[in-house]
Amino acid sequence: MGDQTTMVWPAAAAAGSAFRFSPSLSVFFPAYNDAPSLPSLIERTFATLRRVATDYEVIVVNDGSADNTGEVLEELQRQYAPLLRVVTHEQNRGYGAALRSGFAAATKEYIFYTDGDSQYDPAELEQLLCAVTPSTGLVNGYKIERSDPWHRVAIGWLYNRFARWLFRIRLRDIDCDFRLIRRSALDLESLRSTGGTICVELVRSLELSGAEVIEIPVHHYPRRYGRSQFFRVGSLAVTFLQLCRVFFQTVLAPVVKDLGSARFSRRKGALVALILAVLSTLAYARALSIPFISDDYLQIQLSRDYGPVSKWGALAGDALYRCRATSLVLTYWLERAAGLSDWYFGWASLLLHIANSFLVFALGLRYRVGWRAATLAACFFAISHRHSEAVVWFAAVPELLVFFFVMAAFLWWTRWLEARTFSVFSYAAAVACYLLALLSKESAVVLVPLCALAVLWHPERPLKKLWSLAPFAALAGAYFALDYAARDTHLHFHDGTFSLSAPFVETMVRSGTRLLGVWGIPSVILLLTQTGRPWRRVAKFGGAWMILTLLPYSFLTYMPRVPSRHTYLASAGVSLIVAVGMLTLWQYAQRWNKAWLVPLAASLILVHQCGYQWTVKYRQYSQRAQPTEELIRAARTAGREIHASCFPYATVIADLALQLRQGETAPPVLVVGPAAARQADAIDFCNADANGVHY
Repeated sequence: MGDQTTMVWPAAAAAGSAFRFSPSLSVFFPAYNDAPSLPSLIERTFATLRRVATDYEVIVVNDGSADNTGEVLEELQRQYAPLLRVVTHEQNRGYGAALRSGFAAATKEYIFYTDGDSQYDPAELEQLLCAVTPSTGLVNGYKIERSDPWHRVAIGWLYNRFARWLFRIRLRDIDCDFRLIRRSALDLESLRSTGGTICVELVRSLELSGAEVIEIPVHHYPRRYGRSQFFRVGSLAVTFLQLCRVFFQTVLAPVVKDLGSARFSRRKGALVALILAVLSTLAYARALSIPFISDDYLQIQLSRDYGPVSKWGALAGDALYRCRATSLVLTYWLERAAGLSDWYFGWASLLLHIANSFLVFALGLRYRVGWRAATLAACFFAISHRHSEAVVWFAAVPELLVFFFVMAAFLWWTRWLEARTFSVFSYAAAVACYLLALLSKESAVVLVPLCALAVLWHPERPLKKLWSLAPFAALAGAYFALDYAARDTHLHFHDGTFSLSAPFVETMVRSGTRLLGVWGIPSVILLLTQTGRPWRRVAKFGGAWMILTLLPYSFLTYMPRVPSRHTYLASAGVSLIVAVGMLTLWQYAQRWNKAWLVPLAASLILVHQCGYQWTVKYRQYSQRAQPTEELIRAARTAGREIHASCFPYATVIADLALQLRQGETAPPVLVVGPAAARQADAIDFCNADANGVHY
């Protein structure tokens, strides 16, 4: 075996004890390149076991060591046979695989393990054995003081706190691998990790088993040989990814799988809300750095004009902007709270988008969509780039608000529809939400056909309940009558924004095809197959939803298709189609025994949607914000006038941007036109995504 250095444990207790542990005991050590420390570790272990145990075995798992660990273990086996056994991995499989092999090889009633690097004193096993009671499932050591380099101490502390918070683990020291486990409390099927995150799986499984968990302080000694394979600075990213995988496998996956059960719990709803918040933030996080874009300044100025309570009378008299009342009031109070901070305004839009994503999920709670389909639809809606303009461009916040109130009204009304008795509260809540939707945008009138669709789509087709839509239709009629009565002063009646003679069918076909995009069309194809038949009903509902909500915008004349911000409400229908397409793919995956198909498709969707948002869309929105940002920078050194050879927006936008951002200082004036373009200091403010007239 050669010369070996004896490990010294200064805090070791003196030999000699009257205590005897009567249950049988397996002790094992995972070892990787631990040849120098094993002889003294094994010697100390057997000395302890002879003193405190009656029936025991010792196992060493050699995890593909590259040093002479194998030769050392052969000699130790000859010395301690038959009580010492060796399990050998021909190649290094990782710490988690070594623990699984040790647990599988153990045959006794209780199992103790610690690492083969001798950073723990095996004599302290006696303390753990003394603490065992008939109800004990785990006796876990916790380090009195960690004897590692400062960076490992810091990383270990962060890892321990983060893992405990993420998995709701009560154990104070997950990283202390000095554990005694009752075999009957151990669930080997729950241990899947190959790395050090197996400790999280192990501890969480034992806590969830309901068995008693006891914690005992133990000493931790400096590593004298080799180096750690776990908490190294270079492996932090790998460790984080492993933790995420364990979280999805052990926490999220079981709950998502159970979403189709008949009973709903607040815990499930909270978890879905967390997933939607994470996905939405992942998709739109980079956009939070984009400055205000053109009409954002008009939105802020209008909020100052109409947002205060004292100005609500004037707002009610403005036929155009009373249809944006909720967004103007929101903008006013947001500026009062956060000032002119584009970051806070961006977060306000993102939080509204997260709430709207949860309302898409709520379709599965309140109506006959199904929880699985609604969950997938909400996830796709959260990251979809098709309607990103409504989220990124704060001036489009009316789209977020009209979605919120229309969806809330629809959910309350369908709750009333399915109630056995007349529910005054549900009906009143639906009416209140509808009124707020009408104060958010004209497109709120789609609630009436959407509710009619809900009646027709209902399996029992309770047509007699269509009468309940009469008050909603009356409100919509009065709403447009007031607008028409004010047509002489209403901007949209004179600026050519819309026309009843517009080719709305072509616009809808073009817009609907574009909205289905990369993932909607394959979903439709899958749904046309035999396997997709169970989900076609939900897909038809999603398609009808898309058509109805696109219709009000199909009469616009300034674009050959519906602008992306106006597709926000229609995206809920598309999301349902994609969701049931994924469920159809899941059926195929089961039939073909290709379980990896669905995770692969979900990963491709996530990468495509988020990647497109972070690259193409980010560049587009940044360039649209660039002209006003350059204008504000130019104003800092300009005189009374700023000359432009090209400016992509109306000069009123330039004036508002300068006034709002300059504060009390009298801003310069932007001059645009042929004469200004001939000036030597003329600036070209236009770019590929913010186009204008070049003089």
